[in-house]
Amino acid sequence: MSSTTHNRHVLADFSVVPMGVEPNITKYIVECQKVLIDSGLNFNMHANGTNIEGRYDQVVSTIGKCIDKMHEMGIPRCDTNIRLNTRTDKSITIEDSIRVVNDIIDADSKCE
Repeated sequence: MSSTTHNRHVLADFSVVPMGVEPNITKYIVECQKVLIDSGLNFNMHANGTNIEGRYDQVVSTIGKCIDKMHEMGIPRCDTNIRLNTRTDKSITIEDSIRVVNDIIDADSKCE
């Protein structure tokens, strides 16, 4: 992997689902959120996972730490899904992505 990729800003959406545990996984989500807080990266938890942004290497490392935390808590297996969004034409943040959609919705509702 090139050094350009490691330094590239990415938006990621990920979920780490502990397997083989009770249906309520809140305590595992809390521990993963603590890892995210400690990372210092910008993130936003949502109903089915978390958005996180930063340099590629930092984001991937932080997701890895969330997985490690699950295993440290005794989880034998995790199902992890990761989606990465990179751009070379402009810089974009989680908030930018949300704002663009909301601005279009607001403009459309004013036209009705």
